[in-house]
Amino acid sequence: MKSDRETSWLASNVSGNNSLHLHDSVPQLNRIYVFTPVDATTKWALCAHYSIIACLGFFGNCLLLYFLWKKPKGNPIQRSRFAQNFNLYVRSMSLSDILCCAVSLPLICIQILYDVFQSGWPCKLVRYVNLIFPVITVNNLVVISLEKYLSTRANPRTFSAGTVHKMIIFAWVFGLLFMLFPAAAYEGIRMDLNDTHFTVVCRNKTNFYPFKLIMLVVLPVQYVLPGIFVTYINICLMKTVWVRGNRNVGNGPLNNAFKAKMRAVRIRGISLLITITFTFIVSYFAFLGYQIAYVLLAKKSRDFSTDLIFRYASGSIAYLNCVTDVIIYFVQMKDFREFLRKRLCRSGSGD
Repeated sequence: MKSDRETSWLASNVSGNNSLHLHDSVPQLNRIYVFTPVDATTKWALCAHYSIIACLGFFGNCLLLYFLWKKPKGNPIQRSRFAQNFNLYVRSMSLSDILCCAVSLPLICIQILYDVFQSGWPCKLVRYVNLIFPVITVNNLVVISLEKYLSTRANPRTFSAGTVHKMIIFAWVFGLLFMLFPAAAYEGIRMDLNDTHFTVVCRNKTNFYPFKLIMLVVLPVQYVLPGIFVTYINICLMKTVWVRGNRNVGNGPLNNAFKAKMRAVRIRGISLLITITFTFIVSYFAFLGYQIAYVLLAKKSRDFSTDLIFRYASGSIAYLNCVTDVIIYFVQMKDFREFLRKRLCRSGSGD
């Protein structure tokens, strides 16, 4: 009745080191392996939810990158450092969202439906892919906030497009390398459902490292400290935008019209980046706060099925930014809306 997979798991877990509950060895040997004891309707509903996020985020961000590729670059405003850096930021953020929608979310759906990522290297790989893209977004927001803060001071320092490009590459590489350490601690953890059945879940093994890596290193370095830094910097940027938005240009040289237009472009661009930043910070840290509160308060009182549903449903909050970012771009970028309108009209006319 037992499969080879079940037998191997029973043999490797006789000691009960990875069990949620410790029992004597006799009843453990009689337990039957069950893959994700949740009804099929719930699994497909969760996958449909993630699939909607993935499709909307993927196609929306692809349209945004296509718009930036087609956008004319010959006018003086588009040749300015601000516009070049702004386009680099948007491309980097959109690329992260596209990869998240194309890779991370499909893997989550596969893990829900099929017994292929519950243990071993597949478990570590899928968790690594789930972790890296939100982390890369956080690193991008740190780069964006730092550059915009320095460029709006009384003695501004505006980075060149080449410097910003190198900073963005560093943000990606740091995220890709740093998250190897927490991902390595994930493996299949045996959980006893009752006296007759058990399951295996891909989770963080707390004793994998000699110290609590997630709590003492990963959370502060990659989430808490960047979150505090980005929040403070963007509050300062909001004050700067408010003051400069109410400042009159005044009369002067003939190029004041260009300066006024350039200033308006900067204010709109910085306002958009501030909105993107706070949307991500609020949603992602709401997700982390919910996870911490759930583990401390409610987890022990819920059965495995309810726990799994809540984990996957709440986890989607962290990925909603793939969709909300596109909505923010559409609302705040008039040229993006005009580009889409022209494309739709051209498609409707058959050109």
